[in-house]
Amino acid sequence: MKLDTVGIVATNSPDYLAHMLACLTEGRVAVPLRNAEDTERLSRTETTEVFTPKPGSGWISDTFIPEGDDKPAQVSFTSGTEGAAKAVLLSHGNLKDAVDRLAEVMEIKSGIREYIGVPVSHSFGYARGRAVLAAGGQAFIPAQFDLRQIRDMLAAGEINALSAVPSQWRIFLQNLSLFGDTLSRVHWVEIGSQPMSSAEKIALRDALTNARIIQHYGLTEASRTTLLRVHDAPDNRLESVGRAEGAVEIRVSDAGLIETRGPHVALGIDTGPEWHALGPGAWLTTGDRGHIEDGWLFYEGRSDDIINCAGIKLSPDHLEAKMREIVRDAGEFAVLRRPDSLRGDGLMLALGPDAGDAEALRQALEDAAREMGVNAAGAVETRHIDNLARTETGKVRRAALAHALDTPTSAPHTSAAAGGFAAEIADILGVCDANLGATFHGLGGDSLMHMQMTLALERVFGRAPANWESLPLSDLATRADTALIAGGTRVTRELPSLPDGSCNMNPEGINFWALVHEDFRTNDASLGHQGFWMLFIHRFGNWRMDVRPKLLRAPLSIIYKVLNKLAQILFGMKLDYTVKVGRRVKLEHFGGMILGGREIGDDTILRQNTTIGIRSTDEIRAKPVIGRSVDIGAGAVIVGDITIGDNSIIGANSVVYMNVPPHSVVMGVPGKIIGTNPRQNPSPLGMRS
Repeated sequence: MKLDTVGIVATNSPDYLAHMLACLTEGRVAVPLRNAEDTERLSRTETTEVFTPKPGSGWISDTFIPEGDDKPAQVSFTSGTEGAAKAVLLSHGNLKDAVDRLAEVMEIKSGIREYIGVPVSHSFGYARGRAVLAAGGQAFIPAQFDLRQIRDMLAAGEINALSAVPSQWRIFLQNLSLFGDTLSRVHWVEIGSQPMSSAEKIALRDALTNARIIQHYGLTEASRTTLLRVHDAPDNRLESVGRAEGAVEIRVSDAGLIETRGPHVALGIDTGPEWHALGPGAWLTTGDRGHIEDGWLFYEGRSDDIINCAGIKLSPDHLEAKMREIVRDAGEFAVLRRPDSLRGDGLMLALGPDAGDAEALRQALEDAAREMGVNAAGAVETRHIDNLARTETGKVRRAALAHALDTPTSAPHTSAAAGGFAAEIADILGVCDANLGATFHGLGGDSLMHMQMTLALERVFGRAPANWESLPLSDLATRADTALIAGGTRVTRELPSLPDGSCNMNPEGINFWALVHEDFRTNDASLGHQGFWMLFIHRFGNWRMDVRPKLLRAPLSIIYKVLNKLAQILFGMKLDYTVKVGRRVKLEHFGGMILGGREIGDDTILRQNTTIGIRSTDEIRAKPVIGRSVDIGAGAVIVGDITIGDNSIIGANSVVYMNVPPHSVVMGVPGKIIGTNPRQNPSPLGMRS
């Protein structure tokens, strides 16, 4: 069947979205292209007409009324398991079904004004644009995902909805302090289909309390197969990818593969050699493993070797073929997927005994991935192995190989010698010392890396240096280290005044003696527990502020000051009454405790030699806020104008001066988030040392 096709060069801009929608209205079949000379896609679809949209960011508010027939609407290409791209033929009905189900589940209204954080040239971003415009709303398409731009647009009331993939949401959660109270203005959120932990979803739900938050699972050939209502799903279902909505059906085959049918399933798939007809009545067997519990679908990973890196699927076979074109005498090697906390899947380069130059192969892998739309710098880990497991026909047994290499290690191309801010740059960009003479643009940094670099620079300078992308990275590192050593060059936000101690800041809803009794039980129910006495003195210091007039309070103030000083001398603990302390706080062990934060939340545990306070004498008001149910290890140092999110774990001897999102695990000097806390930290009440 000859289709009336038009090639549209993939561009993240309002003009691209407008022309894709115009094709739907005019009845033409759109073929997104990688570039104007995309001969593979042009030849396979017999397309002769090519349009290149205008680049640029901005708003779009075009009227769009989707049609629901089975006429062809779009040919999208996606990676095949053997490296050959699949051409997926989508109908008008497929595109309308996704929009209709999103509108119903998210309760989208005409007042929606969405910041689409994923390029509209990707299927996720394109669907968001269709959904918003079909509801009569407006969509903003940014040049790149920018947290500060989002903050400013929320503050100005310009946007009230956000869409992004998990990689972007993770950076969002690490920088919640940027937003203040503006997040209350977010009413609609969609999360892309990369895996995301339940702890991360809970953290997002806690941050966006007024939003309907939806995560989808789907494929190019079956968009939004399931939808998870993160905002009201039971906690024990947040590890799932939701349930089928509307006329969509799901099941799991005897082989454990997810299958689906319904109006969202494509008309067919062209693999090159063969055409596979599908349609609403056909069951589509995916390459994904899963199981279903009471209608909830739990995704268990790919059954094949496809790598889903930041939402873009890569074929290892295709990558390896490209690498062999680039590197002569490449020898024996294999490309595997590996877990990546930011991108979902990262890349592992396994080198056999006769492999060629390791650095040349790593660079070739990054170049091959870049051709397929992924900036893999920082996502590649290189490992050496004595034997590459293969089948009898010579194919690499990737699952067995990945299992053999399943031991944590740091990527060797990131230099351990790099120190200071240079180490942070190397960690973000995945470069070695030798590459620090290059610029961000010169290394081909992507939007995700740009956002991380900008935030890192702003933590040092307050505002990222002008045109920093064109400066040598080594110069940036030197300037940052100099600023940090000088200790007063950082520009910070205007901080609120510290509590002046003029009122009682004991927790509300409980009287003084009941609070003392609760502290006693929390701290081992022992009169010999120094932590209990420190808290008693703190509670007394606040309680006395209710005594009026000041003359009557004067003797109590003298008693408090004497007791507080004795606690410092005898217990080695300093906790002034001007620090707001929640309920069921446990000061486990004693000695070396300097607890000078703004606030310590309910059910938090602190241990010996913990310091909470200012980072510099020039920032006397910059004190931390410790959230609820935080577990702080011995010797931890937490300083500066930061927030430690609820239910986080701070490892022993960690030095933390950056915001920590809820449900995080932090270790090291400086502290780094090494994972998420999968459980709820228990209340100290009833625990025993």
